Amino acid sequence: MPEQKRPEITFGTDGWRGIIAEDFTGASVRLVAQAVVNFLKRGDTPGAPTIYIGYDNRSQSEYFAAEAAKVAAASGLQTILSSAACSSPAVSYSCYAGEARGAIMITASHNPPQFNGLKIKMGYGGSALPGMVTQIEEELTALLNAGTYSVDVPASAIDLVHQTDLRPAYFDGLRKVVDLGVIGAAGYKIVVDAMHGSGAGYLPSILENTGAQITEIRGDRNPVFGGINPEPIPQNLGALRDAVLATKADVGVAIDGDADRVGAMDSQGNFVDSHRIFAIALRHLYENKGLRGSVVKTVSTTRLIDKLCAKYGLELRVVPIGFKNICEWMLKEQVLIGGEESGGIGVLGYIPERDGPLMSLILLESMAMRKQRLEEQIDELMAEFGPHEYNRVDLHPNPAKMPAIIQTLKDDNPTNIAGWEVEAIDRTDGTKFDFADGSWLLLRASGTEPVVRVYSESSSQENVAKLIAGGVQIVENA
Repeated sequence: MPEQKRPEITFGTDGWRGIIAEDFTGASVRLVAQAVVNFLKRGDTPGAPTIYIGYDNRSQSEYFAAEAAKVAAASGLQTILSSAACSSPAVSYSCYAGEARGAIMITASHNPPQFNGLKIKMGYGGSALPGMVTQIEEELTALLNAGTYSVDVPASAIDLVHQTDLRPAYFDGLRKVVDLGVIGAAGYKIVVDAMHGSGAGYLPSILENTGAQITEIRGDRNPVFGGINPEPIPQNLGALRDAVLATKADVGVAIDGDADRVGAMDSQGNFVDSHRIFAIALRHLYENKGLRGSVVKTVSTTRLIDKLCAKYGLELRVVPIGFKNICEWMLKEQVLIGGEESGGIGVLGYIPERDGPLMSLILLESMAMRKQRLEEQIDELMAEFGPHEYNRVDLHPNPAKMPAIIQTLKDDNPTNIAGWEVEAIDRTDGTKFDFADGSWLLLRASGTEPVVRVYSESSSQENVAKLIAGGVQIVENA
C-alpha cells in the first residue's frame, strides 16, 4: 500500500478553501472536521454537545457535508445536518438558536467553481474568532504529527445524524429584525439575483404575502455558476442589470454563493457597492430606526463611514480584514453595524454575523421608510459628505515573487505615490497609504495564495485609477 502523503491545509481569513479533488477531498474534509470536533468537545467550549452542518450549491458540497457529519456523529456529538443546500447565515443562526457548541459550513463562498471550502461557526452565531481558529489549527497539527492523515468512519455513522430544514427558523429570525410590512406596503418592484447560490428562494419566501413585487433570477443550482464567480461585483452582475432595466424595477439586490454578502443595482442599472450599502444602512439604522451603538469597519472600507460616525458621535473601530474581526467586537460591546469591503455586513439585534438576505431587506426597508430609491439616497450622502469613489484590482504575480513583494510591502516607506504625497502609513493589515485629501491606497498580499490586492478610494474614479496604477507599480518593482 503506498505511503500516505501529509496533506497541506492552510486556514485563511474565513476557514479553509481548496481545489476540489486536488487538496479539497473527502479525506481532507474528514481530517479538518475531526480537528474542529476535537476543539468543540473540550470542556471549556460553551453550549450543548451539538454541531450543525450545512452546505452550499457547489459541486459535491452535499457529499463533503455528509462526510463531516459522519465524523462528528462518530465522535459523540449530536449532529444536525441541513436537509438541503442552505446559506452560511442560516447555519450560524441555527447554531445560535439551538444553543450548540459550533457548526461547519461547506462552502467556498464567492470563489471560482473549482474551489470548495469549510467555514467554522460558533455557538454565539458567528465566525470562530482568531484565537479559536489557532486552537483548531493546533488540533489539526496534533493529528498530522501523530501520523493521522485521514479519518475513517463507518458508513453507518450517517444513521446517527439528524437531518432537518434550517430555513424556517432562520427566516423567523430575520422577521424579528426588519419590518416586512413596511417593505411590502411601499410597492417597490424588486429583482433578486441569487447568483445560482444556496440563498436561492430566500427573499421571495421571506417577502411572500407582504405585497412586495419580487422577481428572482439565477435561482437554479448551477455548480459552475453560469460561467461567473458568485461574487456580487459589477463584472458578475450583468444579468441583474439587464433584469432591472427590462422590468423597470426600482432596485436589484444580489447575494453571493453562500448568501452572506450583498451587492445592489439602482433603478438606472448602476452598481451600488458595499461601501455605499454600508453607509445607507448606517444612516437608516441611526436616523430611521433610532438605534445606537459603536461601528466597526475593516481597513479596506470607505472613509464615508468615518464621516457618518463623526456626525452622529458614534465610536468607530477599525479592524483587519475578515468578518471574524468584526464579530469579535460584536461580542464585546453593542455594535450598531459592522462591515467589510467584500459586502459582508452585520447589524444590531441579530447574531454577530454577516448576512446577504438580511442586508437586502435592510436596504429595502431604508427605501420604504425614507421613500427614496437607492440612487436618491446616494446622491444625498455625496452632496453632504463629498464624492467617494472606489476600486479594487487583484494581481496574480509569479508565486516565486511573493516573498519579495511581501517584504517590500512590510519594509518600504515611499513618500510619494503617483504624484500624491504620503501623509501616513498604516500596517494594521497590509500596507495602507493615507494622503492629505482623504484618499488612500491599500496593498495587501494574501497569506494563502499568490494574490496581491490593490484597493483605493478618492474623490474621482480618475484619481482612483492613478493611485491603483501607482500601487501596481510598487508590486511590479518589488
